[in-house]
Amino acid sequence: MDLKIIELVDKLGESIKKENIYKEFKEVENALNVSDEVKILSYKKDIAIMNYEDALSHYDKNSQEILDASKRMSEAIYALNQNEIVTNYNEKLAKLNDFLKEVSKELFGEIYDKN
Repeated sequence: MDLKIIELVDKLGESIKKENIYKEFKEVENALNVSDEVKILSYKKDIAIMNYEDALSHYDKNSQEILDASKRMSEAIYALNQNEIVTNYNEKLAKLNDFLKEVSKELFGEIYDKN
């Protein structure tokens, strides 16, 4: 790749990192990564998913065991997704993705629109 293009891409990356939308995302991402509550909820979700998958390998898909495991899995996923830090993270991520999509459209125009 041409050195000039690499320099421009690097400059663009640095400019994006200076945007408030990026800074806000990184802040909430850090909060998510250090939250013990989120870690516990995520662990409970992972365990519920593993238990559901394990139940699927042992029971008929319409059995009470599967229904119970499915319910526990849904409840664990819901609890994680309702956490304030997680909802804030998801909102900031969606905004950042929209911003980056706009940047891509500006950079690639017709090429981007065809995909």
